[in-house]
Amino acid sequence: MRPTWHNSRVINCLNSTTGFIHWQLSAHLMVDINTAMAAAAAERRNRGTGDKERKKNRSGADMGIEAFDPVKHVSKEKADTVSMWLVISFAATVSLLMRYVAMPSSQDNADMLWFIPMMGIFLLPSIHRAILPEKFVEHYTKGTWFKASFLHVFTWLALTFLLTNAPFADIVAPEVDDGWGMISSSEDGYDFTKSSKGAVTLTEGYTGTHFIVLAFSDNNDASDSDYAITFDGNDVNNSWAEIESEDSSALDSVRAHKDLDQPIAVAIPEGLSQGTYDIVIKVTEDGDPWENTRTVTMTLKVNELVEEDSTE
Repeated sequence: MRPTWHNSRVINCLNSTTGFIHWQLSAHLMVDINTAMAAAAAERRNRGTGDKERKKNRSGADMGIEAFDPVKHVSKEKADTVSMWLVISFAATVSLLMRYVAMPSSQDNADMLWFIPMMGIFLLPSIHRAILPEKFVEHYTKGTWFKASFLHVFTWLALTFLLTNAPFADIVAPEVDDGWGMISSSEDGYDFTKSSKGAVTLTEGYTGTHFIVLAFSDNNDASDSDYAITFDGNDVNNSWAEIESEDSSALDSVRAHKDLDQPIAVAIPEGLSQGTYDIVIKVTEDGDPWENTRTVTMTLKVNELVEEDSTE
């Protein structure tokens, strides 16, 4: 059955209406999407500007940084400078007192010479508070006392090292210059034998002249000291003058500082039997601020003469 004219008209009308509604919906959706996107972009722009402004306007305190105060900074620098010079002056005073007051009477109790200055560390806060005005003390913290302690210790050490060495003091006796040994007479003068493991050796029945030789050196004149020499418990003299008249270079092997040292030569008696003999030299020096001593022990070993069996 064919559609009538009325049916066709109705169909066309419906199609037109449907198309119009679809166009309206599409346009409305496009407007809503565009509006939403524009609003989002504007919000992002506003948010970014706001963050920048907030970051720009934030103070150091808001960021955890203390605000810089020039006046307070200058005051603290002055306080630290005054503290530095106070600690240096205190350490210098302690060094002078220990060197010229305590040291001459403390040879038998030398530990007090470092113990007392180290205990001075605990006096530093009290000294600051007792001497300095409040405008300086109010700037001091635990860090100040920590730095002051190190400054005190190293200043005291430096000054003490200076005051206990030449030319301000002499607290060490002369010491052996360049080892020791034995010289033996020969046709060409003297032959030197260096000590080995603290001893020199001869064999029974030895002949010729032999001397135990060494030299002492000091930061002052080593010849000003007193040298007490014993051979196997018996007092003996220094035989250097006897050797020097024959050969002044005989002791060069043990003299690294010929212009400063004190040479010592101990004559070995003839006809010693097998055994071990000790040569002891006690050095005594009138030092500054106390008397300095040193004892050097050397050993001579006389070995048994072994006769070879002769068989025909």
